[in-house]
Amino acid sequence: MLRHVLFAIVVAAVIGSVRYGAVAEPLRAADLRQNLFSSCFVSDQEGWVIADLGRTFHTVNGAKTWERQDSGTKRAAVSITCPDRTQLWAAGQVGQIWHSGDGGTTWQKQTSGTKRQLLSIAFANTKRGLAVGDFGTLLWTDDGGTTWTNVALPTNIKLPPDVAEVVDPGDVVLSGISFADPEHVWVVGEFGVILASIDGGLTWHSQDSPVQSTLFSVFFADQQRGWAVGLESTLLRTSDGGSTWQKQEIQTPWGFSLSLFDVAVRGAYGWAVGNSGFLLNSKDAGVTWELVKVPVQMGSSWLRALSLLPDGRGFIVGAGGLVLLADRDKFTPLKERF
Repeated sequence: MLRHVLFAIVVAAVIGSVRYGAVAEPLRAADLRQNLFSSCFVSDQEGWVIADLGRTFHTVNGAKTWERQDSGTKRAAVSITCPDRTQLWAAGQVGQIWHSGDGGTTWQKQTSGTKRQLLSIAFANTKRGLAVGDFGTLLWTDDGGTTWTNVALPTNIKLPPDVAEVVDPGDVVLSGISFADPEHVWVVGEFGVILASIDGGLTWHSQDSPVQSTLFSVFFADQQRGWAVGLESTLLRTSDGGSTWQKQEIQTPWGFSLSLFDVAVRGAYGWAVGNSGFLLNSKDAGVTWELVKVPVQMGSSWLRALSLLPDGRGFIVGAGGLVLLADRDKFTPLKERF
C-alpha cells in the first residue's frame, strides 16, 4: 500500500523520450495548470520545475512567467536537480535519466543501466550524483552521468518484524537524497529506512530510525544537522549527523495525520510541505516548527517539493501548477485560483 501511495503522488506517467528541447511559449504563473513534482532554483530569479504531460518549465524572472519544454510525449520525469545554471539532470520511471548541459535548452538521455522506477536524483557538484528508486535501486556517478553504477545497499537494514518476513531489505523503495557536501550524503525510503555515506555514495551504512513509516525526503544543512519527512506527519531531526534521530512534535491541520513530502532549512528559516495544503515553517533553524495557515481553497491541493535559497527565500510547487513564493517566514501564492 505504501508503495502505491508514493507512486500515486509523485509519478505522472511512464517516460519514453530520448531527447527534448525548449518550446518558446512564455506562460504566466496564473496559467500554469500542470501538476508540478519537483523543482530546482539557482537564484531568486532562475529555476526549473518538472510537470506531468512530459513538460519542464524554466523561469528567469522569479516564476512570474515560464518557458515550456516538451518531450514530444505525454510522459514525465519526477525529479530534477541543478548544481549550477547550466548543468541539469532529471529522472523518472523505467530508469530513465536526462541531462542538459545548456540550462535546459536541449536534453540528452543517459544510460542508467536499470529499468527500475527512479524517484529522486541529486548532484553534489557537476560530476558526482545519485539516483534512487524502487527495489533498492541506488545509482552513483562521478563523471556527470556518463556512466552510472548500481551500488549495493548495506546488509544490516532493519525492517519491521512483520515486514521482514515478506520484503527483502535490499528491495525497499528509496525516495529521497541529500548531499551535505560531496562526501557526506543521506538517502531515505520505505519503512523509515535511513542510509548514510561518508565517501560520496560508494559505500553505505544504515542509521537507526525512530519510525517505521515511509520517509519521502531528507535534507542536510551541513554534516551534522538534518531533517527527514514522510507519512503520518512524520518530521525527524538529527544534530549529530544521524547518529541519533528524534521525531519532532508538530501541529497538523484539523488534527489529521497528513503526509509531508519535502523539507529544507537554510540559515534560520525552514519549510516542510505536504498533502492537503500542509505547510510548516521554522524560524529557529529547524529546531521547532509552526503550522502555517493557508487559504481554505488551498486545503485541497498537495504541495510536493520546495527549493530554498541560502537567504531563506525559495519556491514551493504542487498540484495544478501551484507555485508559492516563500520569503523566510511568509509565503505568497503566484496564482489566485488553486
